[in-house]
Amino acid sequence: MSQMDPLPPPMPSSQDRWQRRSGAFWGGGILILIGVYFLLANLGLLNWLDWSIVWPVILIALGIYLVARRLR
Repeated sequence: MSQMDPLPPPMPSSQDRWQRRSGAFWGGGILILIGVYFLLANLGLLNWLDWSIVWPVILIALGIYLVARRLR
């Protein structure tokens, strides 16, 4: 910072930092769940699971979560 700069750059608010951490948390969690799914599928432990039923349920659950979060 030189003597000509009137103010230091603004510090990010705690809410901005929390939103970035929250996004990283959810992104990491989703990657972990996908990895666990593929690991279990490769081990043959998910032969009973029908993917054509699971993915719509995941989409519905995600939609309910997003609506509920918005209504808070």
